[in-house]
Amino acid sequence: MEGQISQQVPYFTTPNLLDHHPPYIPPFQVAGLAPGPSHEENGLELQWNSGLESKKKRPIEQAFLENNLANNNSNNNSQLSSADLLQARSVSIGLGLSLENPRLTSSGDSALLGLVGDALDRELQRQDAEIDRYIKLQGDRLRQALLEKFQATQLQTISYVEEKVLQKLREKEAEVEDINKKNMELESRMEHLTFEANAWQQRAKYSENMINSLKLNLQQVYAQSRDSKEGCGDSEVDDTASCCNGRPVDFLKDSKEMKELITCKVCRVNEVCMLLLPCKHLCLCKECESKLSSCPLCQSSKYIGMEVYM
Repeated sequence: MEGQISQQVPYFTTPNLLDHHPPYIPPFQVAGLAPGPSHEENGLELQWNSGLESKKKRPIEQAFLENNLANNNSNNNSQLSSADLLQARSVSIGLGLSLENPRLTSSGDSALLGLVGDALDRELQRQDAEIDRYIKLQGDRLRQALLEKFQATQLQTISYVEEKVLQKLREKEAEVEDINKKNMELESRMEHLTFEANAWQQRAKYSENMINSLKLNLQQVYAQSRDSKEGCGDSEVDDTASCCNGRPVDFLKDSKEMKELITCKVCRVNEVCMLLLPCKHLCLCKECESKLSSCPLCQSSKYIGMEVYM
């Protein structure tokens, strides 16, 4: 063979893959060869006679190419760069596991997304449960705090109302005590006034009897003076010569005594009109009676003075 080619490099195979698939050479470029198909003098193509048409690279052959690239880095006749050698190409192994298979990619992504979605749903459910439990706990605490505050406020209000009610009751009890005291005072006053009324009635009866006796005495005095006047003669000589019990009758003297009897014993001006009790002396006028506290005749204490109309 003419033309420069690199020494033959064995390719890596696995027992499992060789059992199912016969070995074949994929179309790839080897260091030292020009790109594209090259022919020998006999017109034969430079390729591995595996009897199978090469379609795509296998993932395991990419590792082989990487090893081949590492071994041929020292070769100066290499016309291909490592980027061209390691250019990614799809490899089919007949199982439908190619990375460029949309159905496999979508199914893998969907499975992965399903797992992630399930985990995310479980995490969200757990967080929702924790949030619900936290909200419920906070709600219970808030409800308990509000209940305690309401109970405290209610107790404070009840105590305030009780205090006000007790204060009102004490005030009413004090008012009732004052009313009872006033009632007792009024009852005692009524008893005293009743006693005084009875005393006044007795005194009125006594004064009435006294007045009647005085009137009787006055009538007797007037009758005696009239009888003595009628018994005298018509002449002046007989009048001056007349006598009573051998003595002449002095009418002026009798009138003076009567006037003295009905004259106040204090002022000696006004007529007597006040009967003093309990001594029963009719010896003062109304003005003098209000100024004295004792009888001027017997010097006894005056209890009351009653006015007598003569």
